[in-house]
Formats: sequence, C-alpha cells, structure tokens
Amino acid sequence: MKKCIIFGTTYFSEMLQYYLEKYYEIKVVGYTVDKEYFEKSILGGKRVVPFDNVEDIFEPSEHSIMIGIGYNKMNNLRKLKMNEAKRKGFAIQSFIHPSSTFENVSLGEGNIVFENVTMSYGVKVGDGNIFWNGCNISHHTEIGDYNFFAPSSVLAGKVKVKNNCFVGINASIRGNRVLEDYTLIGAGCHMNVNSELYGVYVPERSKKLSNKISTDFM
Repeated sequence: MKKCIIFGTTYFSEMLQYYLEKYYEIKVVGYTVDKEYFEKSILGGKRVVPFDNVEDIFEPSEHSIMIGIGYNKMNNLRKLKMNEAKRKGFAIQSFIHPSSTFENVSLGEGNIVFENVTMSYGVKVGDGNIFWNGCNISHHTEIGDYNFFAPSSVLAGKVKVKNNCFVGINASIRGNRVLEDYTLIGAGCHMNVNSELYGVYVPERSKKLSNKISTDFM
C-alpha cells in the first residue's frame, strides 16, 4: 500500500485523509506543518512533524505528499508549499473523486477534484488546482496552475483561466473568455468579459424588498 503525508492540520487536511484512504489504496501516515505553526504532535492518531525537516522523518522515495491548503493568499501559499515539497524530493499526491466525469482531459500534478465534477472533451488542466463538488468545466477550456473553483462554479466552452485565480460558489464564466492571473470572481457572479490582472468581480447583492412580506407572493 502506498503511503502519504498531508501538509496542514486543518479540517480540510482531515477530510483529505478520509478521501484518500476511502477511495485510493493509500495510507496516510502523518501530517506536516511549518515549524512556527507546530502546535500538536498527534492529529487523528497520526504523527505531526515540522515541515522544515519532514524529509528526514518520512523518506521522500517512500511517501507522497498532499498539500492540504485552500485559497490562502490567492493560492500562493499552496503553490509555495507544493514547490518546496518537490524540492525535498516528494511526489505530489493528486485526488479525483470517483463520481467525477472526465472526457479526454489532460491533468497535471497535485490537483484535487471532489464529488460530481464534470470536465468535458478537450479540457486541459495544469498543476495544483482545487475543484470543489459540482463544478462544470466545458469543452476545450484551458486552466493553468494553482486555481480554486468553489462548489457549482461553471465554465463554458473554450474559457482560458490562467494562474492563481479564485472562482466563487455558483459563479459562471461565459465561453471564450479569459481570466488573467490572480482574478477573483465572487459567488454568484456571471462573467461576460475578459478579466484584468488582479481584478475583483462581484454581482449585485440581494436586498430586502421594502413594505413586502413573503405571504404577499405565495
């Protein structure tokens, strides 16, 4: 059985352990964090070790590492730790939930794909991306590295997402659009234009109707 360690000691990290051990023939043998965040030596019955010398404790040739970091600092923290782990000699662990559907998709390393994600024909995905449940990525879309796609986000055909972007819950991107590096798309946003570098896009927020109550309508 293959062995893996997980970077991080959050709820996200514990969830990744559950998925890896349930759906893959992988045994999670420990966790690792940066020394300045080292607070506990045991998590869920697994050993926690400082990342600074993790390679001295878990032999890189015998263990993969999964980066249990979300969209912190527009995904830069995940990028940093993934690259550091590779320099230490670890293979980067990916995960694809068995309920997800891919059709002629190209995937890089270190991607995490949760339940019921659909990727259509000709989709290309780089490294270190996270796709939460229910994402729909349409045909011939190209996705770069270290992006985060929140639940039920939708990309139409031939969209290009560059690097370090965040696409919020239920956001939709129209076909043939480009998201430049470090674009932030808020929850529920309908993106009908190309984004700008470091751009932030949000929809109009819901508001309470004045002088109305629910029983006026139904």
